[in-house]
Amino acid sequence: MIDNIAFTWLVVFVMVEIDQRLLGGDPLGQRQARLVFDSARSVILLLLLVVLYEVIPALVWGATPGKAMLGLRVRLTSSAPGAVMALGRAAILYLPIIFLGAFGLTVLVVLLATVVLAADGRGLHDRLLGTLVVSLPRQEP
Repeated sequence: MIDNIAFTWLVVFVMVEIDQRLLGGDPLGQRQARLVFDSARSVILLLLLVVLYEVIPALVWGATPGKAMLGLRVRLTSSAPGAVMALGRAAILYLPIIFLGAFGLTVLVVLLATVVLAADGRGLHDRLLGTLVVSLPRQEP
């Protein structure tokens, strides 16, 4: 949930303030701001945000910012390379929302339900990619 809230805030900020106001020719905010994904530039910015928020942190640290805050890391249970894992997880989690809108949100809810319903906490996206989210051991002060 931390990642979803943070990513949503980031998308709204970038898409409204940067894409529409600065790049859309309204730097002073004269027009009413609204979240619109009707141009190739918007889709490219969204994909760039997914890479910056999900893929790069997963490759470098093994966790997104929300997972890192909770002491969680993504681990491989298969022989897939880390880049495939990071790109695959991001694609399964975010591309349906980007390209399918409200139906994509339904896909995300189903994926999150598979996490909650699974005995081992592995969602469908983790099973498909051979990944597992694990808790790091706590360090004593």
